[in-house]
Amino acid sequence: MGMNTSTSFLTPAEEAFLQALLWEEGHLLKGPATRAVEEHELSLIRLLEPANQLSPNLHGEALNRLRESACPAAGWPWEQRSGAEVLRLLWTRLAKSPGCLSAGEEPSSAGLERAPN
Repeated sequence: MGMNTSTSFLTPAEEAFLQALLWEEGHLLKGPATRAVEEHELSLIRLLEPANQLSPNLHGEALNRLRESACPAAGWPWEQRSGAEVLRLLWTRLAKSPGCLSAGEEPSSAGLERAPN
């Protein structure tokens, strides 16, 4: 699909799951990824805020290519973690990623706390 994995700070399983979720949303389908997000009480918008900054494969031209292809098959990649735990994990990873959030910058999602460095 021509995705750029060298600059992604998501695991391949996380990337595949998020691509499946975006594909379902783009096609207005409630598929397995959408149901998994709902089961883990996670908002798509809150999930995508850190994920978009962690991977170039979730926005721009990459999304256009994704929309035109078949839905990626992917399951929940975060084991038994709740939605809140997944958000903390992604924000922590973002804070530690070079070129992402700068030191002292807070995530814009209300109600999220940054994990200590």
